[in-house]
Amino acid sequence: MARPTASAAPLTLLAGLLALAACAEEGPPPPTVSGGRGTSGATAARAAAVGPVTTFDGRYTGSVTLNPDRTRRCPDGAPEVEMNVRGGRGSLVINPAARQTLTGTVGSDGAIRLVDNVDRAIVTTGIISTQGFSGQHRNGLCTYAVSLRLVG
Repeated sequence: MARPTASAAPLTLLAGLLALAACAEEGPPPPTVSGGRGTSGATAARAAAVGPVTTFDGRYTGSVTLNPDRTRRCPDGAPEVEMNVRGGRGSLVINPAARQTLTGTVGSDGAIRLVDNVDRAIVTTGIISTQGFSGQHRNGLCTYAVSLRLVG
């Protein structure tokens, strides 16, 4: 029997891989479309039942305080910041002078994550309640404590 040449070896390997791929099981079928909207009936019903998170809607104000760290120089925090929450979406004006606003989502459990639109490493996370917000703001290696109260 003739031995394949070195140039034929990649083609033989490719043919073998294609044969194995043809034997692989197919994944589950795509969801059925109902109502012409591109979502399955079950998904649409679930979304309608859950709806947007409005429990925490309001305006929160408070301060951002630098967490002490002697290994690096970080800018001071902000004595007064404002966060607005509406329908499960939040926005925090973290630097009013530069018009820097972080935006994100609020979960039904009060977990919130807000990020900068340009630099995704600038992030504020924490827990919001009907009384206020407590969390942490990170900007690179600098961390800050965030404490806000519901004002309206």
